[in-house]
Amino acid sequence: MSNDLMKRVSVKSLPKGSAWRPKKGAGLDLFLEGQSENSERIRIELEKLSHLRDPNSTSILSDLEKEFGVLTNPNLTEATRRAQLSAYVYSQPKTGSKDNLQQVLNDAGFNVQVHHNDPAVDPNLFLSMAFNMVAAGYNAYAGRADAFARISGGELVVNGEIFTQSPAYKAQANGTEMFAGNTHAVAGYHTGYNQNLITYAIPANPANWPFVFFVGGNATRDPVTGALTAIATANVDINREYDFERLILKYKPMHTWAAILINFI
Repeated sequence: MSNDLMKRVSVKSLPKGSAWRPKKGAGLDLFLEGQSENSERIRIELEKLSHLRDPNSTSILSDLEKEFGVLTNPNLTEATRRAQLSAYVYSQPKTGSKDNLQQVLNDAGFNVQVHHNDPAVDPNLFLSMAFNMVAAGYNAYAGRADAFARISGGELVVNGEIFTQSPAYKAQANGTEMFAGNTHAVAGYHTGYNQNLITYAIPANPANWPFVFFVGGNATRDPVTGALTAIATANVDINREYDFERLILKYKPMHTWAAILINFI
């Protein structure tokens, strides 16, 4: 049928006149038949391009998942992967509000709360790291439920992981390679590059504190000022850490940083 379509297009493109009316099986008819087959191949490729960005029919599903930041899960069927990607691509935009972000996280199965920093306090009060239990401490005795060493505090989620590169130097001052006659004992010699994850510092300027919000467990506020005084740490499955942070990055209000107080377990 498609070949017939392309052949009809070719016939319609011929000049008018009886000389240009191909007879069945004649030379012109056979020529147009062969031409239509070549044109059909081109039409098929162009049709594929028209569906390239459609998650339901794309021929490059893995590439499209990568473009939209969806982690390819080889344990899922192709139909499930397409359905998940489609839901992400065609999702309706939402307002970047606290209530909407919390609803999205809860709907995804994360038992967390979102808290505005209003009136603003120093995020370092909640993000600074400290051990919950130390040797010889009052809570470090057998049988106590919280008698295990862990670190409390949190981290900032700003815009996803960003890395810089630095040379992996082979020879360093006082290193084992630094001896006379060694061809590696020269300044600048390196064997590759290190990937360095960029970390963000907690804002020191109080004017920036209102742009940091918190994601964690229950919170308490000062009964007079309404300022946050404590935020409990929430638990999240470590296998879902990527999904958790990705949802925050997608739905958080613009120009804000998320301070997460989460135990990934």
